Amino acid sequence: MSGTLNPRQLAALRQAAEWLCQLNSGEAQASDHAAWQRWHDAAPDNAWAWLQAERLQNRVASTTHPSTARVLNLTAENRRSSRRRVIKAGAVLLGVTALGTVSYPQTSRLGWLADYRSGVGEQRRLRLQNGTTVHLNTDTALDVEETGGQPRLFLRQGEIMVDVPEQQQCQVQTRHGLIDAQHCRFSVRLFDSGARLDVHAGQARATLPSGQSLTLSQAQGCRFDDQRFGAIEALASGSDAWDKGLIIANGQRLGHFIAELSRYRPGWLRCAPEVAQLSLSGTFRLDDTEQVLRAVTSALPVRLERRTRYWVTVVGA
Repeated sequence: MSGTLNPRQLAALRQAAEWLCQLNSGEAQASDHAAWQRWHDAAPDNAWAWLQAERLQNRVASTTHPSTARVLNLTAENRRSSRRRVIKAGAVLLGVTALGTVSYPQTSRLGWLADYRSGVGEQRRLRLQNGTTVHLNTDTALDVEETGGQPRLFLRQGEIMVDVPEQQQCQVQTRHGLIDAQHCRFSVRLFDSGARLDVHAGQARATLPSGQSLTLSQAQGCRFDDQRFGAIEALASGSDAWDKGLIIANGQRLGHFIAELSRYRPGWLRCAPEVAQLSLSGTFRLDDTEQVLRAVTSALPVRLERRTRYWVTVVGA
């Protein structure tokens, strides 16, 4: 097996880690075992991930390495540990010990190890000790460190909106650079190949690993990676609408709109090329993506082609 796992395998490993911890907790019921069997049989990736879990158990049973034994004891001996701590231990073992294909630094950035996370289509709000509020958008993973009165956030995946009150400051660390802000409202979004900083009020500074920095003011945004900054752009009206549970299209290409909407629902949602250039306008609620799709089919000459509940394509009517 190669050293790079695809997203389905990573998701299956996370789920296998959860099942490993649950079934070995000493509290699993017959219904839990039945639910595990349904999950195991639902997809080849699930069966593969569980095989890694079984290999892990066999390997650990014969190992005497103290650090490995200490982590396993979280499930066997320390039943009072929080569920999140136990799942984190199982995930580390699956990602590092069982597979040997993902290094610890890489595994430590994966979403399931984060202090806070939101599922697909879920949003969460946090209030930090200095009054800073953090809004996690869909499918987001975040670590929080609060020392010395200045919170430091580690964005592992997804997108956050940060609102820093007067006379306070906050830092957001990503794998592409560090963002510093005082009395500012800003959002940070991670992509596969970079990140984006949007400033909605005040000013924020992004600094790359090389030391190169860029300060953005209100209504400005910029995409960057660990090597360079892109062009500074003026923010479009409604670019922060997700913070209010909305998605706004102002003459937007349908293909782009559907790509954004797909972030908020599980499965596969895409737009066929022949209708991707259609223009869409409107304000829609993110908590009901099915209603949004119905509104799109009413407004434009398109229909939904469904292969399964989780595989939907917007095509010409």
